[in-house]
Amino acid sequence: MTPDQYMAAARVPHTLKPQEFGLWNIERITAAAVLDHYRQRGLPIEDVGFPDYTLLRHYTEATLHNGGEIVMEDSRRELRKHLPIWMAARGRVLITGLGLGCVVRGLLAKPSVDHITVIEIDQQIIDVIGPEFASDPRVSIYQDDALKWEPGDRRFDFAWHDIWTERNEGLQALHGRLMRKHRDIPLENQGAWNFPRLTHRSIAKIFGKPLLGGPTRRFSCVT
Repeated sequence: MTPDQYMAAARVPHTLKPQEFGLWNIERITAAAVLDHYRQRGLPIEDVGFPDYTLLRHYTEATLHNGGEIVMEDSRRELRKHLPIWMAARGRVLITGLGLGCVVRGLLAKPSVDHITVIEIDQQIIDVIGPEFASDPRVSIYQDDALKWEPGDRRFDFAWHDIWTERNEGLQALHGRLMRKHRDIPLENQGAWNFPRLTHRSIAKIFGKPLLGGPTRRFSCVT
């Protein structure tokens, strides 16, 4: 499959309706609105390639009155950050963080991926996003803190860390802790969506093995 095919497969289906639940909000906006949003933020307008986008927002005390913080979206700009795991993964894959389910959908499009284990801390996210995958024997979703969850005798070939923190504060450090936690599992490779390539190279030297490439505008895999 091509990168574009993985990104298309990963997008949120329209069967998931816009809704609010707890401190979360799922919103669907048109490409025209996305274009205006990108122009206001100075983002590349060529990234606007879908007719609409789904946003996942989280309300905090700081963002309660301005629409909440955007945690993730199924835009080309964001989906491209997950290409390293989609392009490389096979066998059994560990995912920390469910979100809108985009990483799982992209992996399910790949026949060489045998099984996906997802660790998600928020039960409300599981209740809303999880039913899409409930009948798929290739997916298991567990409610737990990824930093505390223990794999036991489970073994994985790849791991991808997709955790969110408020305003992304300490996010790279958190992803680094997750990589360190799982480094003794006989993984072929692991990575995270929010790591610069330079950070990946530094951690790879510490772990003594390559990591999947971090977010770049065009897909590449660090080796």
